[in-house]
Amino acid sequence: MPFTFANPLGFWALLGIPAIILIHFLQQKSIVVKISTLFLLDHLQHQSVKGQKFDRLRSSIPLWLQLLAVLLLTWVLVQPRWMQNNAVQRIAIVIDSSASMETFREPLYLQLKSELSRLASTVHHTEYIVLDSHRSKQPIYNGNSRAQLIDALKNWQPLATAHDFTPALRTARSLVGTSGTLIMVSDHLIDELAYDAQLLAIGQPTDNVGFAGLQIVKRDDGQVMWKALVRNYSEQTQKRNWLLHTDEKKSKQRSIELAAGQTRSLQGAFPDGSDQITLRMDPDAFALDDQLPIIRPKQKKLSLATILTPEIQPLLKTTLSSLSGISLPTPDQSADLTFSVYQPLNPAPLSKGHGIVFLDRNQLPSKYLKGQIYAEHHPLLDNLNWQGLLARASLGLPLTEADTPLLWQNKHTLIFLRRGEQGNQLIFNFDLASSNATHLPAFIVTIHRFVESVRKMKVAPSQLNFEISQPINLAFAHSEEAAPLTLSSTIEQKTISRDLPAHQAQIRAPAQVGFFQIRQGDEERPLLNGATHFADTREADLQQAASRNDLNKAENDLINQYSEQDARWQLWLLILCAALLTSWHFVSRPTNNPSQLFN
Repeated sequence: MPFTFANPLGFWALLGIPAIILIHFLQQKSIVVKISTLFLLDHLQHQSVKGQKFDRLRSSIPLWLQLLAVLLLTWVLVQPRWMQNNAVQRIAIVIDSSASMETFREPLYLQLKSELSRLASTVHHTEYIVLDSHRSKQPIYNGNSRAQLIDALKNWQPLATAHDFTPALRTARSLVGTSGTLIMVSDHLIDELAYDAQLLAIGQPTDNVGFAGLQIVKRDDGQVMWKALVRNYSEQTQKRNWLLHTDEKKSKQRSIELAAGQTRSLQGAFPDGSDQITLRMDPDAFALDDQLPIIRPKQKKLSLATILTPEIQPLLKTTLSSLSGISLPTPDQSADLTFSVYQPLNPAPLSKGHGIVFLDRNQLPSKYLKGQIYAEHHPLLDNLNWQGLLARASLGLPLTEADTPLLWQNKHTLIFLRRGEQGNQLIFNFDLASSNATHLPAFIVTIHRFVESVRKMKVAPSQLNFEISQPINLAFAHSEEAAPLTLSSTIEQKTISRDLPAHQAQIRAPAQVGFFQIRQGDEERPLLNGATHFADTREADLQQAASRNDLNKAENDLINQYSEQDARWQLWLLILCAALLTSWHFVSRPTNNPSQLFN
């Protein structure tokens, strides 16, 4: 049965062996005894009269007893433990999947391999399970081979933002049980870990300079400009070279210098005839923010039809002109959105599809509504101030059970949303001409929000920029017969495609920096052309990275759990005490015969 030592530091007690031997090498100063003859002088010539010095090791009972005592003391201190033959330990490893971990891949492989080898040496059989801290439902590895575990980690991509590790630790603890070992691997220090997890921190402070944000601006002359932020995350001044790439050419290399912690901006126009550009910077330890793909944004076009009375038409002229991406429907095309009027004294069915309906009384209502105005918590009205609205009491559209009131004053519903199978209707249920609604910013913003909601629901091509893994609100066919979606990512001139089921609840941008397309079926034009970039400044700042190893406690726990201690340790202590007492007896025994001093 193999054994191990619970306290290897106890081997320091073996230093007592050379110390005892050194002491026994020394002689005591000779004692002068007066005698009446000189026949013993020849025998005394080799004795020292100057005090203690090295002479020769003299074998004696105290010497061997003292050496035995040191060996027994060492054996007790190192705490030998015999391992159980059928012991099986389970180790769960939760790997921090934050993007900053990409910088420390090599230290991750080396330290994890070393520590797991050390932990596995204490038990005959070890099972490993490795979980991603952000996506813990599918394990990275589950088995008993350390080599395969490291190979599995080489295909793992840490691209998440800062997140809570507790759910992953909870899952890992449930998989290995209370007796298993739980290890949290990260690149920074964590003061408190749940579920009795042990920390293995593998990071170290590292300088980084990279792109930290993107903004697209359309100037008054119609030219589209890009503006990129560059940040220095180090504590020293840094200088980097950068250039602009398109599919066919690249710009001249330029340099930018940033002081410690400084953020500067780069800006420019899209080259003629190019909708896709990439800004590249000199590579450093953190590669995710060294390039910034940018695509020229193109929103979906909406066709708008207006069915307005002469009294309402002039009031909405400014609002209509402020809408972007709007065109008139063609003769063979139905409008995506309709602006229409409802007259209570001459009621008619509302237009089909998406629309905005304004109330036109034709006769001036007599009284203004009084009282507090209340707004529903709804995306169309959030953070808007309607308290300055002055509206007259008038007949309006009666509400149905399917309608959602958005704004009301006393018992009068001023604005409500009517949902239907063919589209949504935003209804302003007060006489627009006799109110001051068109002078309120909340009125124009509400209309803009509704128009944008209709735009999002339209299945049509568009071009947008995203951060990596950002949720995408994409409109596409959801019917049972609908074809699946295909997401194609182009990263470093390599294209990777994967299918997405049409019923999938949420679509995310690719987790890698680059360009991508989303198509449905055999459609010639993609539903979405996009570009993904990295802009998480918390993960890009590597100055707080640090290292720490708390696995010594885990090793001691494994030894105590899967081994048996020496049952005779009390006997060894008794023999140790007996050896010391016997040695002391021989050393302290008085010498009565002076002649024995010369033997």
